[in-house]
Amino acid sequence: MEDEQIITNYFKAIVDCFPFEVWFKDTNGNYRIINKYIQNDLNRPLTDIIGRNDYEIYPKNYADRYVDSDRAVIEEGLNGYYISEYKNKVYEEYKSPIFDKSDRLIGIAGFSKDITQTREIQNALVESERNKSVLLSNLPGVAYRSNCDPDLEMTFISEGCYDLTGYKAEELLGQKRSYYDLIYPEYRSVLLDKWKKSAGLDLVMTDEYPIKTASGDTKWVCEKFREVYNSERNVIATEGFIIDITERKNAEKSLKQSEERFRAIFEEAPLGIGIFDSINGESYQVNDRFAEIVGRTKEELLHINWMEYSHPDDIEENLKKLELLNTNKIMSFSMNKRLIRPDGSVVWANMTVAPCSYDDNSKSHVCMIEDISDKKRTEEEVLYLSFHDQLTGLYNHRFYVEALKRLDKKQNLPITLIMGDVNGLKLINDSLGHAMGDELIKKAATVIKNECRPDDIIARIGGDEFIILLPNTNSLEAGEIIKRINEKSLKEKVGYSSVSISFGYETKNTEEDKIEEIFKKAEDKMYEKKQSKSHSVTELTISSIIASLYNKSLREEQHCNRVSQLCESMAIALGLPVYETTKLKMVAMLHDIGKVVIDENILKKPGSLTDNEWGEIKRHSEMGYRILSAVNDMSDIAGCVLSHHERWDGLGYPKGLKEEQIPLMSRIIAIADAYDAMTSERSYKNAMEEEVAVLELRNNAGTQFDPELVSKFIGYVLNKNEK
Repeated sequence: MEDEQIITNYFKAIVDCFPFEVWFKDTNGNYRIINKYIQNDLNRPLTDIIGRNDYEIYPKNYADRYVDSDRAVIEEGLNGYYISEYKNKVYEEYKSPIFDKSDRLIGIAGFSKDITQTREIQNALVESERNKSVLLSNLPGVAYRSNCDPDLEMTFISEGCYDLTGYKAEELLGQKRSYYDLIYPEYRSVLLDKWKKSAGLDLVMTDEYPIKTASGDTKWVCEKFREVYNSERNVIATEGFIIDITERKNAEKSLKQSEERFRAIFEEAPLGIGIFDSINGESYQVNDRFAEIVGRTKEELLHINWMEYSHPDDIEENLKKLELLNTNKIMSFSMNKRLIRPDGSVVWANMTVAPCSYDDNSKSHVCMIEDISDKKRTEEEVLYLSFHDQLTGLYNHRFYVEALKRLDKKQNLPITLIMGDVNGLKLINDSLGHAMGDELIKKAATVIKNECRPDDIIARIGGDEFIILLPNTNSLEAGEIIKRINEKSLKEKVGYSSVSISFGYETKNTEEDKIEEIFKKAEDKMYEKKQSKSHSVTELTISSIIASLYNKSLREEQHCNRVSQLCESMAIALGLPVYETTKLKMVAMLHDIGKVVIDENILKKPGSLTDNEWGEIKRHSEMGYRILSAVNDMSDIAGCVLSHHERWDGLGYPKGLKEEQIPLMSRIIAIADAYDAMTSERSYKNAMEEEVAVLELRNNAGTQFDPELVSKFIGYVLNKNEK
């Protein structure tokens, strides 16, 4: 860390030395590194800049431009030059994406140079070149005279040649070197040929060309000359001036590059850009992206008013803001508006408008548009999700709280709150899975919504809880709504489970009544109703679970019936009381209820099970226990179901109980279950002969099974005497 800090300080010291702005932004547009030039220019402390974005530092219209160019660099992954203006100064910015060692974009780096003076010089030079002033041809520079021999050798050159070329006059008039030797070869031969052909024409000649100076630098010069005649009109010499125009040439080159960059930015920008007449609304120029967003060709857009493809509801606001812009009351404006394509489809666009007048008599503006249709849809979806329950589509708890604050007013009295709770959801989730539980919630929500009035506010405020907010509704009317919901829910099913909802309600009749107390009373009544229905709902739910299991596998239904019959015979043989016999038959019928959570493909698999599949099968005793434990008076039955795969020797599952630690009913079911499994036809094996199955029971007595119970089962249930 210390080395990194040294490097960071070293880097900071370097960038602070640059005579222009240097910065680095992260991918969120926040400044992370700046040099002192920026700090001094903004006249703000470093802490007011680092960690902030352009919108927190600059006015919005400037920040918009900076952010737009940043976006182009990030989205295209390309560096480039950009021109910006701030406080009557012109800046040339260079921006480049920065990647880490893994080629992951981590930000943008760049620098910004004040080119205001250079721009003024460029403008002045361009203007002066247009006028071609005679004065320019007589400005001091390098004066020379050359003879008229075939080589046009100079016979005189002024001392100004040193500043221009780096050579003294005598060095350019000697035998080793001529001024013309400094002209770039590709220009020299053309110029010399041209000058020779113009001899005797009495013309003022002007040429521009590059020369190489003594230091190896390149300079551009402008040469103006004419021939000198004697009294007989014979050409005796050529005289002229050579001036340094390197700065002008560089300015022209920069101007051309700048124009090309601006043209590229205009045409290739990801934003739609158009220039419009602020008075009649017609466009002077638009780029391809603008035409694409609007759904028309560039040629079509040059002949129609922008109002023709604007949504009628947005035109008035647009015109008002343009009026403020045209009267200089605002510098620019932005707004979201809808654009209508020829096919009638609507595009949402973010539009930014700023003045762009070419002279004092014109009124025009530049308009930049960005297609935000996807963003708008996302915002609407986020807004919807922020106030709606994702599973049911009803309002959520957040919306309910806001609605209650809004409606808890005198003019809405009486206000009734109805609380509803879906019965048996936990049991369904545990046994049939959360997907089935979700279906139960959605079905309940649909029933409630269909039986309520259109303006009633229905919200899901918990896993299985709903609330109905009824302004201007008394208790009698609320009771009728609940009655309709209950009648409808009795006819609805999710799988084999009925839709059952417990309701409670309370009415606020006066301003003095506290809505919080109304809510609590409605909730208490709902829980009372739920408690009173608990036993019957649980029994119905257990029945639906059994039906789901038997629907998965007819073999399981037949197996459970046979095991129950065998256990009843065993109970009689053991002389168990009637209530114990009844209980044993029920345990036998429910002993495999946990298989309802097992994949149907595993239950019906024709071949041998894999280790993973066998592990799934072994879960059924625990799952049966969980399902039955949800019923208050079935805890004993649940315990017997849990233990029906324990072994006499302690090697069974799930707890490894042994001998009489295992409940008697579980030991009886283990024998009946094994016998029926051996003597029944399966998809992957044939049924055993009864004698073979009996032999298996005898062989496993004392290890897998209770030996005394095996003896009773064989002798009294199967009527096979011990041998």
